[in-house]
Amino acid sequence: MKIDPAPGGDRAADGDALWRILATRRDHRHFHPTPIDRATIERLLEVFAVAPSVGLSQPWHVTVVEDRDAREAVHAGFRAVRAAEAERFEGERRDLYDSLRLEGILQAPVGLVVSHVPPPGPTLGTTSVPAATEYSVVSAITLLWLAVTAEGLGMGWVSLVEPGHLSDAVPLPDDARPLAYLCLGYPSLELEEPLLQTVGWARRSPLSVNWV
Repeated sequence: MKIDPAPGGDRAADGDALWRILATRRDHRHFHPTPIDRATIERLLEVFAVAPSVGLSQPWHVTVVEDRDAREAVHAGFRAVRAAEAERFEGERRDLYDSLRLEGILQAPVGLVVSHVPPPGPTLGTTSVPAATEYSVVSAITLLWLAVTAEGLGMGWVSLVEPGHLSDAVPLPDDARPLAYLCLGYPSLELEEPLLQTVGWARRSPLSVNWV
């Protein structure tokens, strides 16, 4: 895909738009069941055509999950991991954890499984950091999150799923290792700040910076 810069583009307006998207991006858990048309999904996936990757390896694979049975299977795996994680907390912290909404697997009309696919040969730029190909997948997901926000949609990253369970629940290429299950849909809850901050689980901290 070739993206041409708009003639006479307003850099200040572009910058303002980007910072507005960065500031309003949220990890959504509450979704309307309204379907997303395929053209919109395909447009969002074009992010992967322009995302950076170490050695231009493009080490990713995306599986679009709309089937209800498949999402039910993913949700079953989520429930098992959530039950295990709940045991890590006690007292009031446990009570708050039990009250949290941590996913929207069944509510969101679309799920995306984003997997890491090892490049077929030695990859430029990975001699000292072999995991850089996986970092590239995560970087592309971040850009996708911004594109989703720009489209007026919401996305939630469900971290409480086992990669092995995702491989069983959703057909994937043999060499693909799933790194993320992403819920995609129209948000049903407007979030002025991160949801975990609103409910009192945690707060954002100032950046720690050293200048050398």
